[in-house]
Parts: sequence; structure tokens; C-alpha cells
Amino acid sequence: FLSHIIQLFNFYISASYFGGQISERMRFLSAASKFAFVGTQVGTRSLHPTSTLARCSSALSSASASPAASSFVQRPSSRLFSSGSDQDVQLRNVGKEEMEEIMEDYEQGGREESGYLVMDVRETNEIAFTGKLSPNTQTLPLSIIGQQNVFSLDDDEFEEVAGFPKPTPDETLVFSCAAGIRSVHAAQFAAMNGYSNLVNYMGGANEWFM
Repeated sequence: FLSHIIQLFNFYISASYFGGQISERMRFLSAASKFAFVGTQVGTRSLHPTSTLARCSSALSSASASPAASSFVQRPSSRLFSSGSDQDVQLRNVGKEEMEEIMEDYEQGGREESGYLVMDVRETNEIAFTGKLSPNTQTLPLSIIGQQNVFSLDDDEFEEVAGFPKPTPDETLVFSCAAGIRSVHAAQFAAMNGYSNLVNYMGGANEWFM
């Protein structure tokens, strides 16, 4: 079941993110509304393996016309699907002020003291254009997260792919992108692989560099 979900995600990631030329809203319409957040689209809170793929397909076909899709772009869901538990994983959404506090702790104390790992899931060319959010923010594009399901890899494999040590289950993973959409999907992948301390910076680089 999980492999089918990942394959579906990979197809839309490849179509939507390759080259970084599509707008953030179109990225959402083509990739983001599928998969575990289909619970928001179809009004269900519990996703089951036998029905999720069909719901994903239905959500994808109606995404561009769905009022829920526009609403989701503006207000990311705080409820994530975790394949390892019957309970929902809560995603903490933060604005710029709270993100600045997180970044201050992160830069001063590092991962070990702050308990945070901050990851920018934009493509490398996007980050090269704006610069990094902070010196120690790690770059891990959503395309790589999806294609390799990096949070399922063992420690050595993760570090080889990502270029930094794999987060531990007790670390708080902070995700940022351009506008708080891809970061939600990165958090979803983390939730599906057992991580529960998840933060989404809603404003993303578009707000950070204003």
C-alpha cells in the first residue's frame, strides 16, 4: 500500500517540480492535493488502505475545481496521516515570528541543544537564487524526499542521500519551502515514517526574504 502511494506521489513530484518553473499554487494543484490530505478533500478523518488510492485518484481529478483545494493552499491542515499509528499526527503551523524564535534557538544551540532540525525542501536552484534561510538550514528538496522516501532509509543511506545525519525520532523536524505547501508534504512523508514532532513554516521563503 505504502509503495503505491509513494509511486503516485513520485509521478506528480516529477511532473510538477522538475526544473522549478511551475508556480507554487500549480504545484499544489498538480501534486499536493493527492495522497494523505485527501481526508481534507473528501471530508473523512480516517484513511484506510483499501480506499485511500481510489480517493487519491478522485481528489486529483477534481483538484483544480475543488473549493477545498484553494482553502488548503491558504490554510494547511494540522492533521497528518501516519502509517504507523491509528492516531493522527498533528502538524504545528508557525508564522514568521515564531519561526524566527525557532531559528534563533537552532542557530545558537544547534541540533543537539535546540532539539530542532530545520530543512528547506525547495529545489537547489530556488535556494541558490534567494540564499538559505539560515547558515545551518539543511537543504532537502521535496523531489528527493518523494523519489527516495528518505525518511524510511537507514542512517547511513539517509546521510548519503541527504548530506546530513538522519533525524532521531525525538527531534523536532521543521520544514520550510517557498510558501508553506511543499513543506506540508515533506512533513507528511516524515509522519508516514514514524516522526511525530513536526513543524511547518507557513510563510516560507516568500515571506522570510520580504
